[in-house]
Amino acid sequence: MSNSMQHWNGHQLCVIDTETTGLDPHWHEIIQICILPLDSDLLPRKDVLPFYVEMKPYHPERIDKKALECNKLDLATICSRGHDAEKVKDLLDDWITKLKLPVTAHGTPKKIVPLGQNYAFDRGFIQQWLGVDLYDLWFHYHFKDTMIAAGFLNDQAAFHAEKVPYSKISLTYLCSTLKIENLRAHDALNDCQATAEVYRRMCLSGLF
Repeated sequence: MSNSMQHWNGHQLCVIDTETTGLDPHWHEIIQICILPLDSDLLPRKDVLPFYVEMKPYHPERIDKKALECNKLDLATICSRGHDAEKVKDLLDDWITKLKLPVTAHGTPKKIVPLGQNYAFDRGFIQQWLGVDLYDLWFHYHFKDTMIAAGFLNDQAAFHAEKVPYSKISLTYLCSTLKIENLRAHDALNDCQATAEVYRRMCLSGLF
């Protein structure tokens, strides 16, 4: 077992999930983020803890109440115990160092390959928080996505005139279909763990 499959070329696959104050990355903010590194068996690495942090919003007045109803996070608690968004950048820098990523021939570290459920949504918020340059320094431009994978498996099954495996592609539905428990949905750490297991079982299915 290693921390990178051969075809990852030394890059580190990490499940990433955010909880936000709304749906618009140019207006709303991240209030919780988790980055969960996986080994070559697609299981959480045991030698490093996940990056799991709450962030204070700079603009609590912009919060979409429906978003908080969905993720069930308590804003007052996050504002009192959460970290400043700039401080979290420093914490993330320190955490990435602990991943001990290999170095390229040019002396730059390998990157995090994101895995998410609708990662395009999370990426917009992370890029807005970090800035595009810092995001590109730490995160690979290729990413993997259980929602996209489910869509591919549906297309593959339909192409072979077989039963489509996933009539819906939400994380809740995928977990239900694959018999995966996610007892605290819309918590970034728990959603990362569930997403990792969904992806692992998709790979185990042998349909790729």
